[in-house]
Amino acid sequence: MKKQCVQKMAPVLIMAFWAMACTTGTDSLPMVFPDQEWQQRKPEELGIDSVKLQDALAYLASESGENGLEEVFIVRNGYVVYQGDSVRKKHNIYSSSKSFTSTVLGLLSDQGIVSEETYAKEIDTALAEWYPDVKLKHFSSMTSGYSAQGDSRWNEPSKDWSWTPFAIDWPLFSPGNQYAYWDEAQMMFGRLLTVKSGKTLKSIFMDGIGNHIGFGNFEWWGDSQFEGIFLNNGCTGVTINAEQLARFGHFYLNRGQWNGRQLLSEEWIEKATKNQVFAKEVADTDRNTVDGRGCYGYNWWVNGKMPNGTFHMPDAPQSLFYASGLHNNMCFVIPEWNMVFVRKGEDGNPKKGKPYVYNEFFKRMALAVSELH
Repeated sequence: MKKQCVQKMAPVLIMAFWAMACTTGTDSLPMVFPDQEWQQRKPEELGIDSVKLQDALAYLASESGENGLEEVFIVRNGYVVYQGDSVRKKHNIYSSSKSFTSTVLGLLSDQGIVSEETYAKEIDTALAEWYPDVKLKHFSSMTSGYSAQGDSRWNEPSKDWSWTPFAIDWPLFSPGNQYAYWDEAQMMFGRLLTVKSGKTLKSIFMDGIGNHIGFGNFEWWGDSQFEGIFLNNGCTGVTINAEQLARFGHFYLNRGQWNGRQLLSEEWIEKATKNQVFAKEVADTDRNTVDGRGCYGYNWWVNGKMPNGTFHMPDAPQSLFYASGLHNNMCFVIPEWNMVFVRKGEDGNPKKGKPYVYNEFFKRMALAVSELH
């Protein structure tokens, strides 16, 4: 099936070097924003090395599961670069949903309802005893230390997905001192935003951003309520297609602006997409293999420098940041290239690990993009 995916690629490919156009006055295509449909261009119009691009995509297909490139969607300067056969297929993007949750925090911050410096105990007094110093920024950067009572609902070794995520338990660590990729904390984070605003995460996103960027209908899973208000799961459950995820990425690429209208402040985009984890240690939990030190913002992974002195993806553009979900559901934003790259699926994570595979993929992509310089 992977071989078939590679053979079907027949790329709908363009690469418009917008930054160059702005500074040198070349004839490159300007930044555009899609209406209901995205504009497309042929590779020859922009002198793209199609062979090298095909090589990068073929490599990714070889490291992916059975879904291959079916839900890959690549955009540059707002023009479609490549799209697979199933880019309208909707399913859960799992932990890539976390980037939507932090976006809601950004919207509420812009509105003056909360900020990343707001103490959690100011929203829910039940957190005052064991979490007196935890702020919303700690939740969004996975450094809160929050944990809930009970074991995993999935009968897995990890205890970060309790049946009772809002039943407060003793903290894992003091806020900001360690890093723990802990789903229960993200669920509490989403709940706090809803309690404070009196609105669902989905409605906040749609009112502030989604309705203005042509995002369209989608679902956001949850299984509980607060005073009659549905609690979207702050950890997972955003159910969308690749085209919608690309719109989200294109919005971030343009620093919260969409077709001339600023919907989310550049200040928030800057904070969310740079490292916010300065902890010296990864918490000693059953998820201690996930290390965000130096490379995790506000629910976005960034290409920052890790404690060992190397960059998260040393062969990828340093400006790169991305949302990452189970089953290789990814949304990469590459400001250096004015590019958004989406890969979705339901076929498991790459066996070699996402950072390894995507570092190699973008190393190969850089060869295609470099032909423009």
